Amino acid sequence: MTPLHLLSGLMLTAWVNAAVPPAAPLIQPGEVLSLERCISVALAQDPDLRGLGYAADAAQARLVEDRSVLLPSASASAGYQKNEAVKTNFDDPFRNASINTYDYKVGQVSVNQLLFDFGKRYASVQATRFLRDAARLRRDAQAVLISAEVKQAYYNLLQTKRARSLRAETVEQYHQHLAAAQTRFDAGARPKYYVTKAETDLSSAELDLIKADKDYQVAQAVLATAMNFIDPPPFDIVDTLDFEKYDATLDGILARATSDRQDLKGLAAQVDSSRKSLTAARGDLFPVFYASAAYQFGGSRSPYTNGWNAGVNVTADLFTGLRKIGKIAEARDLMRQTETQVESLKLQISIDARQAFLSLQEAEKAIQTATLSIKQAKENLAIAEISYTTGSGTPLDVTDATVLYSNARLNLISALYDYKIARANIEKTMGMR
Repeated sequence: MTPLHLLSGLMLTAWVNAAVPPAAPLIQPGEVLSLERCISVALAQDPDLRGLGYAADAAQARLVEDRSVLLPSASASAGYQKNEAVKTNFDDPFRNASINTYDYKVGQVSVNQLLFDFGKRYASVQATRFLRDAARLRRDAQAVLISAEVKQAYYNLLQTKRARSLRAETVEQYHQHLAAAQTRFDAGARPKYYVTKAETDLSSAELDLIKADKDYQVAQAVLATAMNFIDPPPFDIVDTLDFEKYDATLDGILARATSDRQDLKGLAAQVDSSRKSLTAARGDLFPVFYASAAYQFGGSRSPYTNGWNAGVNVTADLFTGLRKIGKIAEARDLMRQTETQVESLKLQISIDARQAFLSLQEAEKAIQTATLSIKQAKENLAIAEISYTTGSGTPLDVTDATVLYSNARLNLISALYDYKIARANIEKTMGMR
């Protein structure tokens, strides 16, 4: 490549880049993302989902290809040949069969149509159609899994965010305890131990806050990965961790999962495809009837010789070395294999539904217990602080009451997270995004 060509290519690339505006980023810096927004971004970014989409499109193209065997096929051909006798040997007794000077033209149009093959081709087309449906359902099932993964990462980030906020509040409380202890010590109302104890509590709380910061950053990275971002811009999420009653029954979960689960319906479509393939394999044992017609003309001088033909043909294999028998057995065994996969998935769905439902009930009870524990721990902390202020309590009493209150609030956050995850697992079990 010459330098001129290289320069021209660079100028063309620059012009194209200037003419086409860059695509807007899926996430704007500082954007506050809802759960639905995170799921939509993840679905738009996921390479596996795009790959399954291409596979579904390819399956649709294969169906169009297979359907063509049921339609008439037409073809046309034409030719032209010029023969020139450069030199003729008149002494050759075969000179009349030698090269002569003439122009030859020929053309033909033909049509073929499958008449009857005992359902073989139609069953094959139906098998391909069910495979197309299965490919689309695999794509939809992958979307459900992606959504479930985003939900778990989203709620985990909310959990770590609330825990970090709680740790920060605890640090602030211990700062206040230290300031109060230092003031009383300076006034001679409390011994040095009170200050030392407050400093120790503060250091421990600051270490907990450092760990909470790290957990929050990791959870944010996990959510970004679930949305298929390696280095996303800074973002925040909407806090939806508060309790919201989710009405669900085990029978309802199982009924919806049985009717709506994309992977289960995909396996059912594969079973139907296997059955049609078995029908097609059995149909291959019988003869095939075709109809054909053609029109042809040709010659070296007008008017050209022309004519047509039409007829019905039948073809049948007499012996193929038991190949067709083996093909039937293979199709039957593949169908049975897929049927066992359907039964296995139904059992797994039943287990998943029961586990998710029981987890939802357990988390709801834990929320109620944790809410009551917070009320009790808050009252206990207030009593400990009053006792400490009046001189009848010790710093250890305040520390124990503060830790108890903090743990009760952390337990509520954990119970709320468990409830959201149980709901997300129920929705995944039912095939909901």
